[in-house]
Amino acid sequence: MPDAFSRVIAFLAVVMALLFAGIHFHQGHIIATLYFMTGAILVTAVTHLNVRRGLI
Repeated sequence: MPDAFSRVIAFLAVVMALLFAGIHFHQGHIIATLYFMTGAILVTAVTHLNVRRGLI
């Protein structure tokens, strides 16, 4: 159960980062958009590595 919960939390973190990136993109804030897009990519990469190692 904790493994599934960790995956859901990681998924929600990526979704929220992409949502905030989209909001800031439409407002014209390029730096904030890049910040949230980078965050989404990093969370996805870390989660993928943890799943491959069997930590999640």
